[in-house]
Amino acid sequence: MDLTNGQSSMIYFTATPSERSSSSESLSEKASNDPKKSFDAVVFDVLKVTPEEFASQITLMDAPVFKAIQPEELSSCGWNKKEKHSSSPNVVAFTRRFNHVSFWVVREILTAQTLKIRAEVLSHYVKTAKKLYELNNLHALMAVVSGLQSAPIFRLTKTWALLSRKDKTTFEKLEYLVSKEDNYKRLRDYVNSLKMTPCIPYLGKDYSFEFFRSSGSSNYLLDA
Repeated sequence: MDLTNGQSSMIYFTATPSERSSSSESLSEKASNDPKKSFDAVVFDVLKVTPEEFASQITLMDAPVFKAIQPEELSSCGWNKKEKHSSSPNVVAFTRRFNHVSFWVVREILTAQTLKIRAEVLSHYVKTAKKLYELNNLHALMAVVSGLQSAPIFRLTKTWALLSRKDKTTFEKLEYLVSKEDNYKRLRDYVNSLKMTPCIPYLGKDYSFEFFRSSGSSNYLLDA
C-alpha cells in the first residue's frame, strides 16, 4: 500500500421511487428481477471485513500464482531482464500481486474521510499484516508492510499517533523481521527455520538473489 474501499469510497447508483419504497426487498432480489435496475449508494467498508478474512483471501489469491512459477524462471533471474514477460511470466504476475496489495493498502488509508477512521484503517492493516505473518504468507506481509512504510502513509504523523501501543509494537516487530538490513538476513533466517512448513516467500529482487546464493538452490522456494 489519509484481497473494496473504506468508509471513503462509494459507488453511486440512482434508484427509482418505487425501489426506494420497497425497503423490505433485498438488493440481490431486485437485481435478479431486473438487471437494468440500480440502487442507492452501496458502500464497501474495509473495517467490516476481519483481518483474518483479508489475510486468508489474499493468501488464497497469492497461492495459485506462486505455485505457477517454474524453477527456471527463478534460476535464470529472468524477471530482471527486458524479456521478463516471456522468460518469467509467472514471477511477473506474482510481482503484480505484490503491487496490487501494497497500492490497495495505501489507497484505503488515504481515502478515509476522517482522522479517526484513517487511524482505524491503519490499525486494521497492521492486524492484517500480523495474520499474514501467522499464515506464512511472507510475500503479502511484505506488500502490506511496504504500503505502510511508503512516504504517503509514513508521513501521517497524526494518524500514527492514534495507533494503540499494541499495534505499534506489532508493526515494529514485523518491520524488524522484513528489514533490508544485512540483505534481509532476519527474513532469510526465518524462512530457513520453517523447515517443511508451507509458506509463500517474498520474491523481491535483492532478497531472492541473496536467498538463492546462500541456499544454493531455487527449488527450496518452490517446495516451501
